[in-house]
Amino acid sequence: MKAVKVVFKNGVFIPLEDLEVPEGTEGIVVYVEKNVKIQKPSWWNKLNLEKRKKEALLNFSKEISKKVIFNDIKVTQNEEGIEVFVLVENEFESLKTIMETALKIYESSGVYLPIQVISQRRLQRWKEKGNPVYQTIDNGISIK
Repeated sequence: MKAVKVVFKNGVFIPLEDLEVPEGTEGIVVYVEKNVKIQKPSWWNKLNLEKRKKEALLNFSKEISKKVIFNDIKVTQNEEGIEVFVLVENEFESLKTIMETALKIYESSGVYLPIQVISQRRLQRWKEKGNPVYQTIDNGISIK
């Protein structure tokens, strides 16, 4: 299987490079639609981040939803940057998968996501004890 760049003119795909393809050869053409707006999630404009970081968060959220059962993913922002809290029922069951996913996002995008995996039980204890970390997480922006 080979790939070739083509342009669509007068109803025909024309190769942009010289190549010898036998007459009658079949193939599949994949093309990119221009001026197609991709719908952004509702949280997209709530985060004051550069586009590549938002895209990394979106990819992280999508990948995690395929691999782990979670209650929410909250992003907090401060002058030092962002922090991502993945809220799960049992952090010990989910921790490895979540961290491996964050590492893959970093390797593919170069964007580091500071992740914390927090159980609902621990979050509830922080709430009951008046721990300010609870309020920080609670006020975070949900990206699930």
